[in-house]
Amino acid sequence: MLFTSTSFELHVRDLAAARHFYVDQLGLPVLQETSAINLLAVLAGTSRLSIFGDRSDTFGKPLSQLTLGTQDIDSTIAQLRARGVTVEGQPVEAAGFMRFVVISDPEGNSVGIAQHLRDPLAAI
Repeated sequence: MLFTSTSFELHVRDLAAARHFYVDQLGLPVLQETSAINLLAVLAGTSRLSIFGDRSDTFGKPLSQLTLGTQDIDSTIAQLRARGVTVEGQPVEAAGFMRFVVISDPEGNSVGIAQHLRDPLAAI
């Protein structure tokens, strides 16, 4: 199994304040802003940091997630299952961006496994 990239996801209550902090104060370059889903994505070193603003579909869910990239998600899922990892369901596609599944570590933290359909570090 080969993980090729990492990305991180944060959920915040105030996306404008997060944008000011990460973009204006820290100077991280913007990769994507999509108001329809309250998303601001920035480049943090060599990783994508996706910051989601106040979204009702995230209430009660973990506030952060590590995502590991792979070149072949189906093969990776098979390998994870063979190693005893519980993988629920099949990969879901984020239109034109990635196919992914979410698993949990022993403490219940979310770990995404994603096959990117385009460069996650490229600005759009």
